[in-house]
Amino acid sequence: MRGSCRSIAATFAVISSLTVSAIGQVAPQASPTSVDKGGAERLVFLLQYVGSDYAAAVQGGKVIDEAEYRENREFTAMIGEQFARLRPAVPATKLPPLDDAIAKLQALVAAHADAALVRAVTEAAIPRLVEAFDLRSFPRERPDPLEASRLYAENCTPCHGPSGGGDGPRAKELDPPPARFTDPVRMRGTAPYLFYNAITFGVANTAMASFADGLADQQRWDLAFFLWTFVLPSERHVPRGDVVLSLRELATRASSDLAPEVVRQAAAHGETIDAAEAMVRVAQLRAYPPLLSDPQERLARLRQDLARSLALIDRNDTDAAADAVTTAYLTEFEPLEAEIDRRDSRIRQRFERGLIDFRGALRRNDRTAALATAKALTDTVDRASELLSEDRSRRTVSRRLLYGGFTVAAFAFVVLTVWRIGKARAVR
Repeated sequence: MRGSCRSIAATFAVISSLTVSAIGQVAPQASPTSVDKGGAERLVFLLQYVGSDYAAAVQGGKVIDEAEYRENREFTAMIGEQFARLRPAVPATKLPPLDDAIAKLQALVAAHADAALVRAVTEAAIPRLVEAFDLRSFPRERPDPLEASRLYAENCTPCHGPSGGGDGPRAKELDPPPARFTDPVRMRGTAPYLFYNAITFGVANTAMASFADGLADQQRWDLAFFLWTFVLPSERHVPRGDVVLSLRELATRASSDLAPEVVRQAAAHGETIDAAEAMVRVAQLRAYPPLLSDPQERLARLRQDLARSLALIDRNDTDAAADAVTTAYLTEFEPLEAEIDRRDSRIRQRFERGLIDFRGALRRNDRTAALATAKALTDTVDRASELLSEDRSRRTVSRRLLYGGFTVAAFAFVVLTVWRIGKARAVR
């Protein structure tokens, strides 16, 4: 832990509150081979595909599209085979939940289970695979909408059409037809990470080819985020500045999953919006991502990890909730503590006390106290974000004032020099 003001007692209290399983979760593991990592990336894509596509095949326990259902059965079998090949490279501590998820997915698809159950299983497995194989699930840099617009026109328009409606010049020749990015239901239920993988690997049994060789990694991310421009109303292309979501969350979580956090942040700024408006704002942030500082990105990720812990508590998975918050603290909040302490050490102290209280409530199985403490932790993260943003704004204003002062001084010097030259000539 950092910061000269940190007391040894406080440090010991926080560290001792971490369970052995939580420490194991963040301890360095042997890195899988590059072949394993490539296979893991394909496995993630298969899980994403089944999680998002299965609803078009089965509804209410009945198959509504036989061809779609056969494809989902085929992909589910491929998931089992791919995981069996990767399984020896998975750290032993991470195997049980993955084994359970893969087996459960195959049983659900075979039983024509509800699409929400299938999606829940795939979404639970994906972050575990990302962690186990140290995969990169979001872009390293802010996606560039101008570059993406050019890339889309050159590479995607022939099939998907200039407005993303799946009506390009080649569309009539293709079976199945190209995806429609104008479909609001489809776009609300997915995330750029799926489209990034589709661009990277291509989609089996379709005309969608791999662009891994033709487009750089960042360009594929640029395109994946750009697709949300097609569901935005024409007058809503500029995102508001009062909602902050990290690139990780924008890349990996469906709009419908992010909507509650957007509603919460809007309420914190005195605005009441519904889920539909929240998903429009998510689309804005994806189509035109804001440039966040590193502290803003970290705190945005921490905020979403706290929200994920609430969902885990609702499912009675308290161990996973405790591990999620502990890992988020170590990876996102702890690196900012020295900077936060320089401004207001009470913020750091409040978060650490809250973390200890949160884990204590989970150990007591006091769900009500755990939920209340998680909310208090989220409020503390909001305050830390405001604190760092205020300081950044002050520095920006100071730089502008300094620049303005230099500009005025330079202008005055030029005017005075011209006046003196003119006066000297007049005397001569």
